[in-house]
Amino acid sequence: MIVNVAGLGRVSSSIIYNLKDKVEIGYILSRNKEKAKNFVKEIGKGIPVDYTDDFKFEDILFVGYSDSVLLKAPELLEKFIGKNVSAIHFSGYFSSKIFPSDWNPSSIHPNCPIPRKETKLKNVIFGIEGNIELAKNVVTLLEGRYFIIPENSKSFYHLAAVLMSNFPHALVFLAERLYEIGKIEKKNFYEVMESLLINTVKNIKKNGTVESITGPIARKDIEIVRSEREIFCRNFPEFCQLYEIFVQIISSMNEEK
Repeated sequence: MIVNVAGLGRVSSSIIYNLKDKVEIGYILSRNKEKAKNFVKEIGKGIPVDYTDDFKFEDILFVGYSDSVLLKAPELLEKFIGKNVSAIHFSGYFSSKIFPSDWNPSSIHPNCPIPRKETKLKNVIFGIEGNIELAKNVVTLLEGRYFIIPENSKSFYHLAAVLMSNFPHALVFLAERLYEIGKIEKKNFYEVMESLLINTVKNIKKNGTVESITGPIARKDIEIVRSEREIFCRNFPEFCQLYEIFVQIISSMNEEK
């Protein structure tokens, strides 16, 4: 298996980094050739190229463009595509169908944050679709896990990931601010946060989302809910409606019990 890459984004760089001792590395394409050269020097494999060079991708092509550029990939890469290329992108939102069918396209999306290329991908769960056999092979080489996403469901899959990953991050940020306002020692915040989040996940896995609801809204402690609304809105007036929305969501969940 020869693996090439177009676009050294964080995900594509990390996947190549994790595969560098398991596959052959072909062309590393970047609009910044120095970046490609440095990456090749670091992993000890590959041929750095930019968009002015004359070459053809063969075998496997990882397309590491950001979502804002990914739709332009067929146009940007057309002159570099060889006769037998299978292309993989890493978007959680777009289907593999955004690529031409003769690219034998697939997508693999890691369900984890990747802050740097050295991030280990062992046991990470990937959502895959398109050319399933190739996607499975790549994830297996990464020692990851996978499940197959229906080809028309990527947008639902990605929004669900945003709700589970990005939105809680914002809520934890507000919780951290409350510790600061209340002059509660910061080390306590991290310990409580970890305990609450870990046990919430455990409870949901065991009992499901609806049956795992706890807290004053679930108990219908109306006076506490009102009092805490006042505290929330006083300290975060620009987000006051957020508190009311979450009360509505949890109340509707409580009705499903």
